Amino acid sequence: MKHLLLLLLCCLSLTAAAQPWRQMKTLDDAPFLHNKAYQKGNKYQRDAILFVDMLADTHPYYAKRARRDSLLSTQPALLKACGKCKSDSAFSQLLYGVLGRLHDKHTDLMDTVTYGVRLREKMAQKAAEPVSHDEGIMARHDALFDYTLLPEHSLCYLQLNQCADARTQRDASLPRFDVLLEEMFGAIDSLGIATLVVDAQYNNGGNSGLCTELLLHLCRAEQLRDFTTYLRFSRLMEMYNPGVATVRQQWEAEGHADEMYSRPTPPMPPIEGQKIYGGRVVFVMSERTYSSAGMLMTLARDNHIGTIVGTTSSFPPSHYGEVLPYVLPNTGVFGTVCCKYFARPDVTHLEDEALEPDVRLDLTDKAAAWQYILTHYGK
Repeated sequence: MKHLLLLLLCCLSLTAAAQPWRQMKTLDDAPFLHNKAYQKGNKYQRDAILFVDMLADTHPYYAKRARRDSLLSTQPALLKACGKCKSDSAFSQLLYGVLGRLHDKHTDLMDTVTYGVRLREKMAQKAAEPVSHDEGIMARHDALFDYTLLPEHSLCYLQLNQCADARTQRDASLPRFDVLLEEMFGAIDSLGIATLVVDAQYNNGGNSGLCTELLLHLCRAEQLRDFTTYLRFSRLMEMYNPGVATVRQQWEAEGHADEMYSRPTPPMPPIEGQKIYGGRVVFVMSERTYSSAGMLMTLARDNHIGTIVGTTSSFPPSHYGEVLPYVLPNTGVFGTVCCKYFARPDVTHLEDEALEPDVRLDLTDKAAAWQYILTHYGK
């Protein structure tokens, strides 16, 4: 059973980034075709029923029956409001009310009209952003990642803007993060650089494997404590991988109803010849640091690697993730829902709502923030 689960889990690569919109699964309404409320409802009421059912069946927060019952108890009021609904945008706002605290950058929804408006607003805002020439080295670089050596300060500055590279994007024109790390740490070693600054203030995530590659230059493999992953089986997951249905039945037959599958990350074996950077490490975190970049900050904190400077995080260190895309069949409203819970290594702070920096810096004044780093961590 354990081996079957592991095989299945290795086959699940279901992030929104990996799923083109045209491949998003439309929720199946077959189980509700004989439901009187579904039969009599307008398109908004029908999709509200499907949405609440999907959320209750999929999101890890609702793995506990009491929480599911609480969610389902809100359905009558939701259906009544949907009966008066006049537009997809108004319907989306009603569903946002159901999401409550679960409405984050991973579990979200959007109707096509609002999506188009927001996309145009975002493009216009980006075009209108003034180009600053006085923010210095901490201004956002036009690269996934790059580094700058400052021997006069015995410092190396690594700007990590996205956890993505040629391998994760399957694009040979992009750089490889592992190659850059080898080059960078080689230069650091040859120059005797005393401080490494890892700036992830612009990084909203990507593939966490790249963060692990960085951490393995900063911590011995066998000592690196990682997140514990909890997976919730669901009908939506079965739509992407039909094999989940069999595994789910076996899991629940073994008495694990209302339980998520726990997947502790086993300790890494020692890496022969692993070189660990022995200097100071400074991580820069902002409210834009999120997802895999947020996991990097959390692992740095829980493994006692370096110092975090910047602002309070916009993410909880233990969090939901691994999204499954979906489309509601009657309205076309689409979105994503989490199917995993990631528990941070420091179990004494599992419920923390945010990660606090060791040193608070105003990152809107990048010149002053950089001067602080040079003064306190440079030579």
